Amino acid sequence: MVAGAAAMAAVCARPARADYPAGNVNFVIPDSPGGNFDLETRTVSRAMQAFLPGRPNLNPVNVTGAGGGRGTVQIYHARPDGSTIGVFSVPGVCVLQQRGNAGFDLAQCSWIGRMGHDHHGLVVAADSPIRTFDDLMALSRERVVKFTSSGPASSGYNATLIATKMLGIRAQVITGYAGSNEFVVAVVRGDGDAALTSLPILRRMAKAGLVRILATTEEHTEIPGAMDATTLGKPELAKLSTERLIGGPPKLPRDVVEMLSGALTRALADPEVIAWGHNADADLSGATPTEAAEIVAQQAAFIAEWTTKLG
Repeated sequence: MVAGAAAMAAVCARPARADYPAGNVNFVIPDSPGGNFDLETRTVSRAMQAFLPGRPNLNPVNVTGAGGGRGTVQIYHARPDGSTIGVFSVPGVCVLQQRGNAGFDLAQCSWIGRMGHDHHGLVVAADSPIRTFDDLMALSRERVVKFTSSGPASSGYNATLIATKMLGIRAQVITGYAGSNEFVVAVVRGDGDAALTSLPILRRMAKAGLVRILATTEEHTEIPGAMDATTLGKPELAKLSTERLIGGPPKLPRDVVEMLSGALTRALADPEVIAWGHNADADLSGATPTEAAEIVAQQAAFIAEWTTKLG
């Protein structure tokens, strides 16, 4: 990422060519209000606004539905004038595209950068008799383990299918929950045995004494008592992550992309944003537009491989 950081610094060092072309910008969030994803996007977009030439208004707009598909379609078909950008939750949108008739082509999007990157964690309720990952595997040998999740188009659902397949867990996925907070709370109240979703949410719930983290998809974890991709002997698990990429419709002018990318880089370095990320246990790591495009391609290939394996 050294070269990427240098490239982003170069973008920031360039003098502003002109004011941003759009006075108001719709910043699409393909998730419901109030969750970690929504709060993260609002925090970063608010900081970005201060670093754009002319300081246009960046208005967060929640567009839910179809596992992020409705919001992605809205971004993709917007006018390429900088008036609409948004967050793409990868690999969820890769899954939607591979299923066909998604209404967008990720390869044609104008990538601005990355807002954040989350690994996943596997949790049970804090009072569950399942105390360790070995206990979970023992349960799997006795019966199917019930995992709660959101709909089949979501990143969380597909991550659950892939992780349980990699780890050899016999799983039944119970869907219908609106988002990560809801389906993890469902495990706490006993709707299912376990759940798998982004770590920032799980760390917060673990601190509150609601859940116990048994394993993560990190290469190495610092969570006491939790196993990781290395200790599980499954290094490929580390590829399983959720990428929060910022992009716009196809053919967004280069100077607009550069303004947005520069503002994003500066926003992620803003002390208030850094403090928010620390408090929320969120990995707010950036990427250049080129690196963002590469992340999409890599995640799409990973999902395609596992879609074939899962049948």
